Amino acid sequence: MSGARPFSPRYLFRLALGAIFLWAAVSKIGDISGFAGDIHNYHMLPIALENLFAMTLVWVELVGGLALVFNVAPRSGTIILGGLLGVFLVAIAQAVFRGLDIDCGCFGTSDAARVGWIAIGRDVLFLALAWFGYPRR
Repeated sequence: MSGARPFSPRYLFRLALGAIFLWAAVSKIGDISGFAGDIHNYHMLPIALENLFAMTLVWVELVGGLALVFNVAPRSGTIILGGLLGVFLVAIAQAVFRGLDIDCGCFGTSDAARVGWIAIGRDVLFLALAWFGYPRR
């Protein structure tokens, strides 16, 4: 038996983050066009890239979430999902500062949470899960 504990605190942080991203991805996969509309509302991407971004992003979230839940490539999964959280923080913050009153699109169209300080705080907490869950040598 190796010296690694299967349910170490770092793993539990990664497990929580992975489960959150799995939930987010699955809720968006069923309504990619609605998610692409949410992306459009941020006015950050050229219109020609919005559908491609929506289709790609949900699968990156899904694979990253699976990597963390099943503890396969935990460093890569944590870095990828942490990077996505950084992008999400920038997108939400710019929407807040520009005064956009839009749905965040974070957990699909059924969530319908608005961008705002609560969404920023939530993503900061998720980023903390990535930070504390990152497997160190």
